[in-house]
Amino acid sequence: MAELTATEIAEVLLGIRRRLLKIVAIIVSVWAISFTYITDKIIAKVESDLLPKDAKIVYLYPLEPLILKLKISLYLGIAVALPYIVYLIYKTLKERTELLNNVQISKSQAIRYLVVGLILFVVGVAYGYILMLPPFMQFLYNLAVQQGAQAYYSISEFISFIVLMLVVFGFVFEMPLIMCILVGNEIVKYKTLKYYRRHLYVAFFVIGAAITPPDVFTQLMVAVPMVVFFEVSLLVIRIIYRDRIKRESLYESS
Repeated sequence: MAELTATEIAEVLLGIRRRLLKIVAIIVSVWAISFTYITDKIIAKVESDLLPKDAKIVYLYPLEPLILKLKISLYLGIAVALPYIVYLIYKTLKERTELLNNVQISKSQAIRYLVVGLILFVVGVAYGYILMLPPFMQFLYNLAVQQGAQAYYSISEFISFIVLMLVVFGFVFEMPLIMCILVGNEIVKYKTLKYYRRHLYVAFFVIGAAITPPDVFTQLMVAVPMVVFFEVSLLVIRIIYRDRIKRESLYESS
């Protein structure tokens, strides 16, 4: 029995090693390509589009531009590898634990989820980049000028801040997909989401206030899309799973 257990452990470790090597290979490949051909263009584009007029970009230590390129390239590599990482986490939890016993996702469903998730993420990033960040950055610049400061932004801090904000908006726009998966696989009930609607609204506005300056306009530009997407998600769930929702209502009322 001990020998069998040792064999099983060796097989699990070997499987983990192979998967980790695949993840590392994806990240390193994308990192190398983006570092060579893409990252400089991304940084230049962000500076051109989002740096307020009369603000200046500086670097604070000799290696700062190089480290920034390395970080952006690494982020791109992780982003490309993320769907595979999520798949491995799902597969591991499914096989090794009972947490996802109710979750049944076919290969075709997984592909649809991936495509929809990518589209929603891109739309969220576009919203942040085109509509949210230009007035947001201008507000921060005007605030600094009003306080008598000259705007000299560290290139690393400036680009890292923009990337963080875009990632936040990208994940906000994933809300409909996440909620459909949760309700569709009976992890969370529609009634529960509807009951805690007001609490979530408060949470959305708290998040909006936490990641934006004390300006009502920019806070609303973060919080309102979250509220809208939550309501759209509830509507979509009510349409797609109307039969299940009716059965749950009848069961609870009986």
